[in-house]
This record gives sequence, C-alpha cells and structure tokens, in this order.
Amino acid sequence: MPLPRTDRRRPPAPPAPVPAERGPGSPVPDLARAAWGTACLLGPGTVGRLLAGHEPDARARRVLRVLGARHLVQAAGMRLLPAPVGLVGGAAVDGLHAGTALLAALADPRRRRAELADAVVATGWCLWSAARARRLT
Repeated sequence: MPLPRTDRRRPPAPPAPVPAERGPGSPVPDLARAAWGTACLLGPGTVGRLLAGHEPDARARRVLRVLGARHLVQAAGMRLLPAPVGLVGGAAVDGLHAGTALLAALADPRRRRAELADAVVATGWCLWSAARARRLT
C-alpha cells in the first residue's frame, strides 16, 4: 500500500523585518531637535554666544526663542505625522529656514556670523530629515 502523499510545498517565509525608520522611526533625531529647540527657547543667550561669538542683543534672543518654539513644534509634528510626510514637510521648513538665514546674512553684516551658523544648522536638519524620508520611499 502506498504511503500517504504529503504536501511538498514549502511553508511560507516569515515576513521581512520592518526597517527601524518605518512609521515615525527612531526617536533620536526628533529628540535631538527637541533638545536644540529647548536650548534655543530657554537659553537664547548661550546659544546666541555659540552662534555669533558674542552676547546676543534683545532682538536676537527673541528670535532664538521663537525658533526654539518652532523646533519643539516641528519635532512633535514629525513624530505625529505619518512618515515620510512629516519628514518631507520638516525638510522643506528647514530648507526655507536655511535660505532665509542666508538672505539675512547678506542683508545685515553685523549678524552675518550668527546667520551663517544658523543656515548651517538649518541645512543640517534639512539634509537629515530628507535622508530619513528617502530611506522610507
């Protein structure tokens, strides 16, 4: 008598692991942005000295506080919005910020060093967000 026939098909393969950046992804970039925003918001004098090399005036401290609040809102938005939408939006905001900082550096020689440093920081955030978004698409 013949042996019963067994199913010779292979069992289905387990699903591929999901990369860590799916969904909101690693919280590290957003926590870094939130830390930067908190530093700008709560310590504009210290951040201003780092960027400009001298004590910032009252206007520069106000601007740093506003930028700090913007970074906190953006960090939260990038965690809450679906990826890569939040990342692309964040990269666009940072790219615009870098461009306006460059224009401000050209327009005001007294603030040139601080504005150029700000443009470098904003460009870094822009490239980091764009790279994260690209990995997800």
